[in-house]
Amino acid sequence: MPINPAKPFDLEFPVTPAQDRLRLDLFIRAMVPSMSRTRIQRRIRENRVEVNGAPRPANWRVLDGDAVLLRCNIPEEGEDAGKRIPLDILHEDDDIVVVNKQPGLVVHPVGRHRHDTLLNALYWRYKGILPDDEPVTLANRLDQCTSGVVLVAKHAAAKRIVQGDFENRVPGKEYLALCRGKLADDKGEIDLPLGPAGEGDHCRVAVRHDAPGKASLTRYQVAERLPGFTLVRLRPVTGRQHQLRVHMAALGHPLAADARYGGGGRLTLELPDGRLHILDRCALHAESLTFRHPADGRTMTVAAALAADMAQTLDALREGAKEVFRLD
Repeated sequence: MPINPAKPFDLEFPVTPAQDRLRLDLFIRAMVPSMSRTRIQRRIRENRVEVNGAPRPANWRVLDGDAVLLRCNIPEEGEDAGKRIPLDILHEDDDIVVVNKQPGLVVHPVGRHRHDTLLNALYWRYKGILPDDEPVTLANRLDQCTSGVVLVAKHAAAKRIVQGDFENRVPGKEYLALCRGKLADDKGEIDLPLGPAGEGDHCRVAVRHDAPGKASLTRYQVAERLPGFTLVRLRPVTGRQHQLRVHMAALGHPLAADARYGGGGRLTLELPDGRLHILDRCALHAESLTFRHPADGRTMTVAAALAADMAQTLDALREGAKEVFRLD
């Protein structure tokens, strides 16, 4: 009987002896090859994957005889996909809302991501509450792979103020990045102009010392040194596309799991006890944002806790995990 995609449905898979001790996310990928890693990870974070009736994390090891349930629900391509996207609200008042964006979530509709975006989720949150002629507006944007703080204006007056401040570089932004290798200096700055990597190529950025290159400045400070990696706090003075990723790559220390700029497509670590930990997105987190409140001008700083996948990666490295292979 064909499945009606307009109705919720679940898929259940038994674990075979050959799949014993396979990671949960990799098990789902093997069972549903058409589903991307990003969508699998999101379903797991939303507790829509269960092992023997209980939600489990992505790195959970399935055992021979386990029953794994995948709650598919309505396909995410539907126009109301935003209803099902969880929002981690860090601060909210009459003028603004600050969200901790999860990794893998696109911030606004683009390409094939028409409905499963942060902006769609905000639309459904405020539908019928805020006027339709004054839609919420993102004051800052993060790459799909990046987690952390996003500031949102809830009406036109707030939008004008916060966007003006961002254009004038008033807000202070701090990021945490896990970079490959050992940085020579504990702190410094990277002053390299950035522009499109090629003629008409607006998806990839490169250091450009010719006309297309625009002044770009990043300040950095080492937060923690780990075997083979360095956790770095980054403070962008300018806000160019992919600035932090390209600047750290130009310094010779690309972000871990950054396939586009030399950090490898996936970071696979093996812990001393044999467990594997995989980070399959660029290791970048927007940790905090300091800005003027649009209503009264007071200075606010809102911080977001490190996303679970990056936190687990750091814990694994602290426990002595080693990279077992690198996917470029």
